[in-house]
Amino acid sequence: MKKIIFDLDNTLLVISKEWEKTYQDFINKYKLNTSPEELYKYFGISKSVNNVVVTNEFFCKYLKENTPINITEEMLIEFLHSYANIPLLNLDLVSDVLTYLSQKYELIVYSNWFTFNQIERLKKNNLDHFFSKIYGWDVLPIKPSKKGIDAIVKSNNIKDYIFIGDNIEEDLEIPDSMGMETIFYNSKQIKQQKYKEIYNIEELKKML
Repeated sequence: MKKIIFDLDNTLLVISKEWEKTYQDFINKYKLNTSPEELYKYFGISKSVNNVVVTNEFFCKYLKENTPINITEEMLIEFLHSYANIPLLNLDLVSDVLTYLSQKYELIVYSNWFTFNQIERLKKNNLDHFFSKIYGWDVLPIKPSKKGIDAIVKSNNIKDYIFIGDNIEEDLEIPDSMGMETIFYNSKQIKQQKYKEIYNIEELKKML
């Protein structure tokens, strides 16, 4: 059976309006000098840290050294529990697509967030059962990472895998360079000619 590796955020899971409130509540409680949008970007540390398996301690130390905010491990854990509770948009659509794909493919998650909280978020939205494996940045090196892809593929043929994501640099460039089939979820309608692309997640049912 061929396998699909999904990036989650902005590919399958579109965060609802509760996203901003969750971040803003956290900022207000601890009087952090930032905005929800900035905090979201600070949490996406993959662009400046390569081939690292992230612990809570590493994450908090990184934020303290590289951003204007100081978050303790206790604060981070509190935020992660709130994050896992964010309701998601397009749930019926995503569930329908995953139901179709899971009949033909083994589905895997490789995401830049903590594994436990991704599992909790998927469970709360009744999506966890579609995936055979869920890898976060505390289990595998931060995506994008050749080491991370190697750890997922192991001894299997890389051509048995398809990587689907919404960001060319952060999702597709490395698996593509390794010979893996890739599909670009082009939600922002970026002009490109290299990758096969879809503009709506439902198009996967026709393509695959």
